[in-house]
Amino acid sequence: MKDEKTLADVRLEIDEVDDALKNAFLARMELVEQVKAIKARIGGAVYNPDRENEMIRRLTADVEPRFQESYIRFLKEILAISKDYQKQI
Repeated sequence: MKDEKTLADVRLEIDEVDDALKNAFLARMELVEQVKAIKARIGGAVYNPDRENEMIRRLTADVEPRFQESYIRFLKEILAISKDYQKQI
Protein backbone atom coordinates (compact mmCIF):
# COMPACT_ATOMS: atom_id res chain seq x y z
CA MET A 1 0.00 0.00 0.00
CA LYS A 2 1.22 3.48 -0.92
CA ASP A 3 2.28 5.73 1.95
CA GLU A 4 -0.22 8.54 2.27
CA LYS A 5 0.57 11.89 3.79
CA THR A 6 -1.22 12.86 6.94
CA LEU A 7 -2.75 16.24 7.56
CA ALA A 8 0.16 16.97 9.91
CA ASP A 9 2.65 16.11 7.13
CA VAL A 10 0.99 18.48 4.69
CA ARG A 11 0.77 21.23 7.30
CA LEU A 12 4.51 20.91 7.95
CA GLU A 13 5.12 21.35 4.23
CA ILE A 14 2.85 24.40 4.19
CA ASP A 15 4.81 25.82 7.14
CA GLU A 16 8.03 25.40 5.14
CA VAL A 17 6.50 27.16 2.13
CA ASP A 18 5.19 29.94 4.39
CA ASP A 19 8.68 30.41 5.86
CA ALA A 20 10.12 30.65 2.32
CA LEU A 21 7.41 33.15 1.34
CA LYS A 22 8.20 35.27 4.40
CA ASN A 23 11.90 35.29 3.58
CA ALA A 24 11.20 36.15 -0.06
CA PHE A 25 8.81 38.94 0.99
CA LEU A 26 11.34 40.48 3.37
CA ALA A 27 14.08 40.29 0.72
CA ARG A 28 11.73 41.94 -1.78
CA MET A 29 10.90 44.76 0.62
CA GLU A 30 14.62 45.40 1.19
CA LEU A 31 14.97 45.75 -2.59
CA VAL A 32 11.91 48.04 -2.68
CA GLU A 33 13.77 50.36 -0.30
CA GLN A 34 16.70 50.41 -2.72
CA VAL A 35 14.38 51.10 -5.65
CA LYS A 36 12.82 54.00 -3.74
CA ALA A 37 16.27 55.48 -3.02
CA ILE A 38 17.26 55.25 -6.68
CA LYS A 39 13.95 56.72 -7.85
CA ALA A 40 14.37 59.59 -5.38
CA ARG A 41 17.81 60.28 -6.81
CA ILE A 42 16.80 60.11 -10.48
CA GLY A 43 13.25 61.42 -10.17
CA GLY A 44 11.39 58.23 -11.07
CA ALA A 45 7.72 57.69 -10.33
CA VAL A 46 6.64 55.14 -7.73
CA TYR A 47 4.12 53.59 -10.12
CA ASN A 48 5.15 52.32 -13.55
CA PRO A 49 2.16 50.56 -15.12
CA ASP A 50 4.17 49.22 -18.07
CA ARG A 51 6.70 47.58 -15.75
CA GLU A 52 3.93 46.17 -13.57
CA ASN A 53 1.99 44.74 -16.51
CA GLU A 54 5.15 43.18 -17.97
CA MET A 55 6.00 41.60 -14.61
CA ILE A 56 2.53 40.08 -14.35
CA ARG A 57 2.70 38.75 -17.93
CA ARG A 58 6.16 37.27 -17.38
CA LEU A 59 5.38 35.70 -14.03
CA THR A 60 2.03 34.21 -15.05
CA ALA A 61 3.00 32.89 -18.48
CA ASP A 62 3.70 29.38 -17.18
CA VAL A 63 1.18 29.22 -14.34
CA GLU A 64 -1.46 26.52 -14.66
CA PRO A 65 -4.85 27.97 -15.60
CA ARG A 66 -6.44 26.67 -12.38
CA PHE A 67 -4.06 28.88 -10.35
CA GLN A 68 -3.61 31.82 -12.72
CA GLU A 69 -6.37 34.13 -11.46
CA SER A 70 -5.36 33.61 -7.83
CA TYR A 71 -1.69 34.11 -8.63
CA ILE A 72 -2.43 37.38 -10.44
CA ARG A 73 -4.33 38.59 -7.35
CA PHE A 74 -1.36 37.54 -5.20
CA LEU A 75 1.08 39.46 -7.42
CA LYS A 76 -1.12 42.56 -7.53
CA GLU A 77 -1.34 42.58 -3.74
CA ILE A 78 2.45 42.33 -3.41
CA LEU A 79 2.86 45.15 -5.93
CA ALA A 80 0.30 47.29 -4.06
CA ILE A 81 2.13 46.70 -0.77
CA SER A 82 5.42 47.60 -2.44
CA LYS A 83 4.01 50.84 -3.88
CA ASP A 84 2.44 51.80 -0.56
CA TYR A 85 5.72 51.17 1.22
CA GLN A 86 7.64 53.30 -1.28
CA LYS A 87 5.21 56.14 -0.62
CA GLN A 88 5.71 55.79 3.15
CA ILE A 89 9.50 55.87 3.16
